[in-house]
Amino acid sequence: MPRTFKATVALIATIVFLVVITVISLAQNHHMSSQLVDTNRSLSELERTMANIDRQLERGIAVSGTTTAAGGDEYAEALNDPDNLLTAPTDELIYPDAMPGGTLRRLHLTDPAGFNWLIENSVDVAEIQSYVHEGFARLDFDDPDNYVPSLAYKATVNDDFTEYTIHLREGVYWQIPNVDLSDDRYEWLRERREVTAEDAAFYFEMARHPEVQAAHIANYVEDIEKVEVLDRYTFRVTWGRSIYHSRSTTLGGYPLPKWLYARDRDGNELPEETIPAEFNNHWSNEFPIGTGPYRFISFRAGDRIVLERNDDYWGELPPIDSIEYRIIPDSDAGFAQLMRGQIDFIPRLDYSRFRTEVLQGGSNSPFESGELEYETVDQFAYHYIGWNADKPLFEDRKVRLALTHAFNREGIIENALHGLATLQTGPYYWDHPANNPDIEAWPFDLDRAAELLDEAGWEDMTGDGIRNKEIDGEMHTFSFTLISYNHRPEVQRWVQVYADDLRRIGVDMRNDPVDWALMQRRMEEKNFDAFTGGWGLGWEIDLYQIWHSSQADIPRGSNRVGFRHDEADEIIEELRVTFDQDRRVELLHRFHEIVHHEQPYTFAYAPKEAAAWSPRLQNVVFQRIRPQSYSLPWYISE
Repeated sequence: MPRTFKATVALIATIVFLVVITVISLAQNHHMSSQLVDTNRSLSELERTMANIDRQLERGIAVSGTTTAAGGDEYAEALNDPDNLLTAPTDELIYPDAMPGGTLRRLHLTDPAGFNWLIENSVDVAEIQSYVHEGFARLDFDDPDNYVPSLAYKATVNDDFTEYTIHLREGVYWQIPNVDLSDDRYEWLRERREVTAEDAAFYFEMARHPEVQAAHIANYVEDIEKVEVLDRYTFRVTWGRSIYHSRSTTLGGYPLPKWLYARDRDGNELPEETIPAEFNNHWSNEFPIGTGPYRFISFRAGDRIVLERNDDYWGELPPIDSIEYRIIPDSDAGFAQLMRGQIDFIPRLDYSRFRTEVLQGGSNSPFESGELEYETVDQFAYHYIGWNADKPLFEDRKVRLALTHAFNREGIIENALHGLATLQTGPYYWDHPANNPDIEAWPFDLDRAAELLDEAGWEDMTGDGIRNKEIDGEMHTFSFTLISYNHRPEVQRWVQVYADDLRRIGVDMRNDPVDWALMQRRMEEKNFDAFTGGWGLGWEIDLYQIWHSSQADIPRGSNRVGFRHDEADEIIEELRVTFDQDRRVELLHRFHEIVHHEQPYTFAYAPKEAAAWSPRLQNVVFQRIRPQSYSLPWYISE
């Protein structure tokens, strides 16, 4: 019998013995009823631990730093290989003393646009994906310069970073789509299917295919020369040139189930040539699957998204049984439900609520009495106003700079956001090494804004208080529409303040608040004058997707504002082939200077958000990088 199996049996026997002693002790206690509840919870935890150990023994997965007989030695030993790009994690995803059970009910403000992991480009969908699916590797939450194992246990690369060989774990299975399996048409879905290198290759095939609507990914994979399946669990990605983001693009990818996307609802195989076009609107997008610790159960528009723990998960199971995203567009209504115990967690208090309940609440505040808890969290993101430079109103740099001078960002942070933000000057997170500390924010100055508009030829020619200008023989009035988040009250407040200030210098701005799904569609179609935007940031920076000129004219691209700049393009292209960190920082700082001068965005602020939760949630910790409110370490205490 292998030594590690004997150790596991001994561990289980010890746990059983301790539970028996606990039961005997509890029987002698006067408060029998409450202690029996504790005992039941301990037994449930024991049962879950034993099931987890059995599953990991079966699949050959390292358990709590030890190894198992069926392959675990190979996985653990791989982390000692100096050629392995993956390192042992320093973060702790599952809290060792967590109590099992319960449903985590989280506030969610809007309906997601869809659940196809590859083609959707929004933070809310990416967060749900992080629970349902996994990549080949992930960034360590505590040390985001390092990748740690996930579906892959080993990854190597050649000297010039053009050839990556990825080794996948064995015994990892795809979740079964949450269809009605009693229906005979879905009989072909009842059998579990193992994740293989074919699934990995299919991800890169779809990401690279021009018919797949993943423009935000396509520019990252365009330099891949080929993807080879070496055996059932090993694949190789070969790049056509040495490129800096090859590591993050390769390791940060994830498998996609070709066996699913290559079939219609009845299981009939689709013609090979039609798969990419079918992929965008495939029937299975209603039932997203993955390999992660939770399964997607359902989505009801305007109501909720439900995830349940994946008891067939290959790794250590999280303690919380299910996660419900309650879709409540009104943040006040969401807070009311938190107070009534109908939801457990709000990722951000409305800013006015933060003022009344936290800053000014005193002894009457639920946060003071202990009814609720909160923490302010730096969001790895920034907000901005995007100007459509392909419109005559915003093609002149002086005009965009004038609009920035007219935006009282400091006042908004102080008064509308109550200090829960940091002034933003450029395209990086303010506390990232890429951020140029020598750049000072353009000040709020309506007089200077008016001067710049005069210099750009915008003057009030009709006497109605609104500026005009003749462009290409046509008279234009400086009047435009700003589309804005309708579910963010603080945005609506500062948009009104901004409109009032613009009116004082002869600019007419109309606000068009829309829901997120419509706003995203209009941005992707470039059907806007200006919009209130935000980017959730990654730790590793590649500027191409958002800022390169080539991305300004592609469908569903991320360069929505039409930013085109020759030197900026040169910097972006050099960054892609530059590995020296000092030179990279130099280039990133110079790019910061360019966008600060050009103002394709009016950079607004990097938000801090006051997360609030019920005390029934325990070990509520937040990560440095996204997803920051990742609940795997949390548990429910009652």
